[in-house]
Amino acid sequence: MSIKKTLIVLLVVALTASIVLVGCGKSGNSNNESTQKQESSTPKYTFRVSSNQPPEHPTVKTLYVFAEELNKRTNGQVEVKVYPAAQLGEETEVVEQAQQGILEFVRVSAGNVSSFAPKMDIFSVPYLFRDADHYWKVLNGEIGQEIFKDLENKQLKGLVYYDGGARSFYNRVKPIQKPEDLKGMKIRVMPSEVMLKTIEAFKAQPTTTSFSEVYSALQTGVIDGAENAPINLLTMKHYEVAPYFSLDEHMRIPDMLIMSLKKWNEMPPEIQKAIMDAAKASQEFQLKAWAEYEKKTMDELKAKGEKINTVDQAAFAEVVKPLIEELKPKFDGLIEKIQSVQ
Repeated sequence: MSIKKTLIVLLVVALTASIVLVGCGKSGNSNNESTQKQESSTPKYTFRVSSNQPPEHPTVKTLYVFAEELNKRTNGQVEVKVYPAAQLGEETEVVEQAQQGILEFVRVSAGNVSSFAPKMDIFSVPYLFRDADHYWKVLNGEIGQEIFKDLENKQLKGLVYYDGGARSFYNRVKPIQKPEDLKGMKIRVMPSEVMLKTIEAFKAQPTTTSFSEVYSALQTGVIDGAENAPINLLTMKHYEVAPYFSLDEHMRIPDMLIMSLKKWNEMPPEIQKAIMDAAKASQEFQLKAWAEYEKKTMDELKAKGEKINTVDQAAFAEVVKPLIEELKPKFDGLIEKIQSVQ
């Protein structure tokens, strides 16, 4: 082949390669533009979750896990900001915000939802659960889901239950050794009809002071005592003004992660699934975190000078038996259904 022909062939090859490269470049740019366009058209959501508990509380830490899991499961499409320590309002206030679609998520005690959904008051029935195992079989089983379903009539969506511990009495006056020791004492409870009746059954005076005001109410003598799980006694520093803690364990009221039903219905199916999956992952974390924190809580309370005593729980349970019988018609067979779970 002549030099001239060789040069011509090389020139044709070079031109062909240039055309191919330009074509590929255009195709690549087109793909990039398509991807960018798709990403920009994907809706982003920024949600909030409220809790009245302090930042160091294990359930507040759980909410950060929920936020992280949801962000991960949606590839960054959903961001959840956590607001602890009642920054957005007390529990009844934030539940109302969720009903209206103003607030997306709420961590709330079931006792504070009973004024919106009366079936929730079932958890306030004293000595309803035999032990922790019975408690979780009910919550994570059909009965727990049935109770959650009732929330939808009130524009709320139940996601998962969290451990709220066993509730016992603490006060600033004296150790509670027997049911009669409660007579005449002013005891703070949540605004639940069943909780109010339970305190009255012990001949004490119930009051519904806001949770954030319990410390000052104890300090000033507005109330004599309150009732809660050991972790809340510690994290809210109520031990500083209520030195007596009596382990009667009269109730096991769960915490819950709930969502505005209005906001839930606005979400596409893939986001709804991610929310449920993230909630379940957060429950798994919370149960472990709660158990670990609860173990060291009692030691910390003792170290801080809290006077802790056990009681004959059967004696306290005997006092409220007539109340439980009185409540059975109110819950239309639900008490018996829970009691029958093995």
